[in-house]
Amino acid sequence: MRSERELDEDECRTLLERGVVGRIAFWAHDGPRLHPVNYSVLDEAVLVRTLPGSALAQFVRDQPGGPVAFEVDGVDHADQRGWSVMARGPLHEPADPEAIADLERTRPPRTWAPGERTVVVRLVWTELTGRSLGTGWDPVRAQDFRRLT
Repeated sequence: MRSERELDEDECRTLLERGVVGRIAFWAHDGPRLHPVNYSVLDEAVLVRTLPGSALAQFVRDQPGGPVAFEVDGVDHADQRGWSVMARGPLHEPADPEAIADLERTRPPRTWAPGERTVVVRLVWTELTGRSLGTGWDPVRAQDFRRLT
């Protein structure tokens, strides 16, 4: 029997903090965009590095505080179970050098893609939701999904 369960905010945060790659959705000048990104979580925010000329960098310059959604998930195809967490809120480019230095000291987002990703964007979530699918497991306690530091 399959089951679906809403995750509470603590479970969502735990899973979000463990992740490495997620997707950020935003409305660019030419329509909707969904970008896969490496990310970090610091305080109540998701942080991403991007290229200065990217659509995401352009979005945050043109619409500071514009709404975005961020999603990360984990899937076990063999056992047909998984989880998904979504954070929604405004996106900003931190202007405070101290905030960026704090990010660098604690947990900078590490990019996999080539290119000099010098623009940091910050999604302070106003909504954090998630759900899990499948029976007989707890996604927060599962050991098969963890962030490599």
